Amino acid sequence: MNTKSSASAFGYASLVCSLSFWVLLALRLIPGFPRIDLSFNYWLAIWTVDLVLAFVAAVRDSGKWIWGVLLPLGSFFLVIVLIHLREPH
Repeated sequence: MNTKSSASAFGYASLVCSLSFWVLLALRLIPGFPRIDLSFNYWLAIWTVDLVLAFVAAVRDSGKWIWGVLLPLGSFFLVIVLIHLREPH
């Protein structure tokens, strides 16, 4: 496998990890859909793997995939903000 295609594979795997959180969150809103409840620690592990995949893709393809790093970081910080907003003060 050449460098470009392996970087693309790592990059797309990173995007799948990032988007899985939002897809599962959206599917929870469908009545009757089976719930998949993962704890925050599981999502933290998935986002960590996602960051590693995005960094590997960026290194192998001269930074083209560095934007993929922003998606798990953005998801993490958005969840932290949403959790903080839902807690009573």
